[in-house]
Amino acid sequence: MKIIIKYKQLFLFKLFLSLLPYFFISILIMNALGYSYSEIMSISAMTQIVAVIFNFPLGIYAEQRNRKKVLLLNNILSISAFILFLFENFYLAILAAVILGVSEALSSGVMQTFSYEQFLDDKTYREYLEKSNFIQYLAVAVMTIITPAILQFNRFLPIILSIVFIILSTIFLCFIKSGKREEKKQEKVNLSLRILQKELKTSKSLSLFVILGITITTLIMSANSWSSILLKYHHFSLKYLGLILFIFNLCMAIGSRIKWGKISLVLFLPLLSILLFFTKSLFMTIILFSAFRLINGSYNNFFIGEFNKRIKNNRVIFWSIYDTFLSFWFILADLSSGFISQNLTVEFIYLIFGSISLFIFLIYILLSSSLQAKSKVI
Repeated sequence: MKIIIKYKQLFLFKLFLSLLPYFFISILIMNALGYSYSEIMSISAMTQIVAVIFNFPLGIYAEQRNRKKVLLLNNILSISAFILFLFENFYLAILAAVILGVSEALSSGVMQTFSYEQFLDDKTYREYLEKSNFIQYLAVAVMTIITPAILQFNRFLPIILSIVFIILSTIFLCFIKSGKREEKKQEKVNLSLRILQKELKTSKSLSLFVILGITITTLIMSANSWSSILLKYHHFSLKYLGLILFIFNLCMAIGSRIKWGKISLVLFLPLLSILLFFTKSLFMTIILFSAFRLINGSYNNFFIGEFNKRIKNNRVIFWSIYDTFLSFWFILADLSSGFISQNLTVEFIYLIFGSISLFIFLIYILLSSSLQAKSKVI
């Protein structure tokens, strides 16, 4: 734990942002505020639409600015958005969603880059990532026990606590020094764009990796977002939801300690999602969700570390490009999952999203194998 103590300001800054109660059961919280599932998905989609529009231009802006100042502005915008949610007005909620979208676009790529640049080498960064995520997931697991009880006590309290945690995160951010290997930002934007275009054209493996990452992350987001609703659909008592979410996040904490060796392990995520459609047993549903979270925790460390390693220049812009496409898929996922839940059942979300992810994964394996074979011949 020496590495956590050494980088304690960075750790606490990210820890408090990961403990925002709102994001644990956002659908249930918004539903408690009187919004229908379709309205909730519209609010969520609005955030993603704004993020898609502004991700790339604000990513270029952030690349040329001080990372810490960008993150400070991001926190201020997030606080403003959560305050608007407290008014229980759909139009103000849409405005809050717009602000959150701008906030996400502004910090897109900066959060990962800011953390990555605090370390002198990839080995130290991955060691920190593994140990910090383990503690973070444990803390999240504990918070998930409390959050449903907080919601039952007062529907506003999860949002108020989210605001408090962002303020605490901001305080620790102020004490973090500039990154040890922060890229020079004197280069012109058009130079960054030329390098970006060149790297995307020459590195087909990076492009394929981005596509796979977007697909799997969208699946993970959708599966986790609707997990509490699927459990409720199987007649699970919300009184015990906190305990179950604790188990799920404990599985993520354990998964974060597992060394991810082969990309083929990604296959289990879409397969588990498809199995959730066919499972009618509440017990088996909990088992499958636990397994899903276990792999989820390991996959997160693998993808973040591997993606940062593959990017050679303009890391913020590359992460912004990734987040732009990810936000676009999140929009489609939110709108389609809302439509599916209203016209079919929640179970079909897992079948459809799992099948699409499985198909993309198989295409990725085939194309990657083909590229590797060509490189050996050359």
